[in-house]
Amino acid sequence: MLLDPFSLLPMFALVLIRTASVLFFSPIYSQAGLPLMIKIGLALVISFAVFPIISNSQPALPDNMINFIIIVFKELAVGFLIGYVATLAFAAFVMGGGLISSEMGLTMAELVDPLTGDRVSPIAQLLQIVALILFFSINGHHWLINALILSYKTVPITGFIEMGSSVGKIIDLFNGLFIAAIKIAAPIMIVLGLTVVVAGFLARSTPEINIFLIIFPMKILVGFLLLTIMFPFITRAIQYLLDLLHKDIFSVVGGM
Repeated sequence: MLLDPFSLLPMFALVLIRTASVLFFSPIYSQAGLPLMIKIGLALVISFAVFPIISNSQPALPDNMINFIIIVFKELAVGFLIGYVATLAFAAFVMGGGLISSEMGLTMAELVDPLTGDRVSPIAQLLQIVALILFFSINGHHWLINALILSYKTVPITGFIEMGSSVGKIIDLFNGLFIAAIKIAAPIMIVLGLTVVVAGFLARSTPEINIFLIIFPMKILVGFLLLTIMFPFITRAIQYLLDLLHKDIFSVVGGM
């Protein structure tokens, strides 16, 4: 007996809502420079690919319109949680780059980030671009799709999220964001802080020197020199954090 395609439309709509929510809240597919039609097209293509995999294992949908609307909001929440976990990792890179830029005195040199549309510091934008390149090179975009498919086992379409466990893990990841940002920026910030101390001793020993004309260009020069020397180590730190992101995404999805 052939199935009526129209009877599958409500379930496909819910799959599309969860898929689109994951894409629109993730740091890769939510870029401001990505046209809306491409985002919608990606959501549709992935939904068509995922739907045959999960449709047979899902329970029947409720006939009540109110319950259906509740499920729609739940699907949005599931997609938001998956995408937000990935966003937290990239926020750590932006925050770390912002700390470095602030210590170098580049706070006023903010640029409009074409990826997000927000104003960020040049160092933060550099680290974010490097993180995106590494993310694609290790097939990180596949993690989001795999996490989306796994989420239908932990949270079926008619199921609900265990908010206590999910919120607790999100809070832990949010705390880890600050720690990761400080770890990325700490070496350069410490050396730049020592540069200020050395400049202070220089000002005390030779008062005729206008130290304010020297310290700001010196911090920028030393900062870029340190960034060049430490860039391979920063890249390894970013790759390590992306590997942790892989575990965190599936940990959050598995605990829903």
